[in-house]
Amino acid sequence: MNRTGTIGKVDPKTLKVTKYIPPSRDRPRRIQVAEDGTVWFAVFDDSKITRFDPKTETFKEFPLPRAKSSPYALGIAPDRSLWYSSEARDLIGKLDPDTGKVTEYPMPYTDNGMRDFFLDKDGRMWYGTPPNNKIGYFYVSNRQRSAELR
Repeated sequence: MNRTGTIGKVDPKTLKVTKYIPPSRDRPRRIQVAEDGTVWFAVFDDSKITRFDPKTETFKEFPLPRAKSSPYALGIAPDRSLWYSSEARDLIGKLDPDTGKVTEYPMPYTDNGMRDFFLDKDGRMWYGTPPNNKIGYFYVSNRQRSAELR
């Protein structure tokens, strides 16, 4: 992903670069690659999460339920769900890639400023909130089917 919002792949043998142009390219953030090779990224100004399937070379956009959500941090959980932080709304959201359903959870403090999520071996998604001088994690509880913030 570059400043023009294109995604590229490089053939390691020929060094040929192929570029792909996503439908929405306004301030893409935090590209993630799933185990199956699917590429995910947040589209900050357009409040979307976008998937690129390198096998079919197609894009699919998932609009977030609130305007100006400004998704920034992005992480893929063990159950394949996508988690994002909302820069403008002080919440985290969970996108089910199979249904497109988004569930949002409020953060316990304002101005979260999260930039990255880091998944540990126990399935916890770690984050930092520099404006609040805090570090924490969340995970999905199978019993409650909700995010629990620590």
